[in-house]
Amino acid sequence: MTWTRTRTLALALFASIALNLFFAGIMIGRFDRWHGEPKSRDHGASMTRKIERALGDSLTPTLRERLEAHSETMRESRRESRDKRDAIRDTLLQEPFDRTAYLQALESMNEVFDRMRAETHSFMIDIVEQLTPEQRRKLVKSLGRHRMDDND
Repeated sequence: MTWTRTRTLALALFASIALNLFFAGIMIGRFDRWHGEPKSRDHGASMTRKIERALGDSLTPTLRERLEAHSETMRESRRESRDKRDAIRDTLLQEPFDRTAYLQALESMNEVFDRMRAETHSFMIDIVEQLTPEQRRKLVKSLGRHRMDDND
């Protein structure tokens, strides 16, 4: 089999397409697909840190105590959640597979999620009840996504 000009062009075409797809993937990956904006400094921060940054010096000592209590509760819940995920993984790796144990591990994880959700809702109600209307507006502005038709 001889190396022909057609094979050389086909190889060059394949290499060109592969390179173009590679660079297109890099460019697409650099865009923020959710907001089209650069990530803020609060991206990935805990809710308590976001509230502290949003309200700053206007937080009362009572609110600060509630923020710290919530942070501690959520730290413990995340630790427990990690342990439950490990238990689920261990159950999946058991031989033979035990459906009942797996369902119990999943239910145990759901209980942790339910407690986390209840704590977060309770926390937000406690916090928001104590805020002034101006503080609530400031908090909503810092936490929420803004629609294009908002005039704020």
